[in-house]
Amino acid sequence: MSKFSIGSYEVNKARVSDFEEVISLLQGRSIISGADCGAERFELGLSGDLMIRFFRTDNGMTVNLISTTNKDEIPPLVLALGNMPKRVQISTIEQKLRGLRTLYAISYLLYTGRANELESYLIKHPNGDIENALLKEEEKLYIESISHGSWIVTLWTKTQDAYKSLVSAVGVVYERGREALLRKLEAEARLKEAEANKTEVQVEREQFELVKDKISYISDLSDKIERPEIKEQLNKRIIQSVTELVQGDIDDYDAPKRLK
Repeated sequence: MSKFSIGSYEVNKARVSDFEEVISLLQGRSIISGADCGAERFELGLSGDLMIRFFRTDNGMTVNLISTTNKDEIPPLVLALGNMPKRVQISTIEQKLRGLRTLYAISYLLYTGRANELESYLIKHPNGDIENALLKEEEKLYIESISHGSWIVTLWTKTQDAYKSLVSAVGVVYERGREALLRKLEAEARLKEAEANKTEVQVEREQFELVKDKISYISDLSDKIERPEIKEQLNKRIIQSVTELVQGDIDDYDAPKRLK
């Protein structure tokens, strides 16, 4: 019978896990490397700085997960794009990623006190590409992999503000999928907890808990814009972005209606 664990045995930080938690962490990740460590051990490097290791022991096989994200690095966010069929049109994925980019950029600019910059841009370019126009390279959203399994993407940001803005934005879009998103975030936190500082993980968890209960968060973003006509334009962009992000999703298809 297989056993499951999370954390490194080499530094005495491994803990017992179970099949459901391990699968929640593995689902949607891509294999990017592999290592044959002899008759007793085999390893696979996965997207999102995760490694799965198989140990053969006298009592059977142990499946072990470890994070390869360094202590001071921003963790990845492994996000499901929605409950969709195995095969979808490329245009659907393009729309969803465009909606995600725009929603993230709006959230980031307002979260970091750059409402005036966003307002000035929307006056001249109401339908412009906000992320490309206003965010620096280190502020933009990065993607490492995308795969089937409820269409899961591994996303990266380069700053803590960017990471918090991303989690805040997507956490309130997926009303029906919020619990699934929470479970995944909590599983990732437990994985990190086995490797890193518990206080840091707790702060991240508490930050998400605060945001996920604020259903009106996305709409409230526009309150930071002073001019009524620009606020209306921003609301339209937010609703458009959410519409694109939940395109083809049978669970959260009505998310845009909740923002009107």
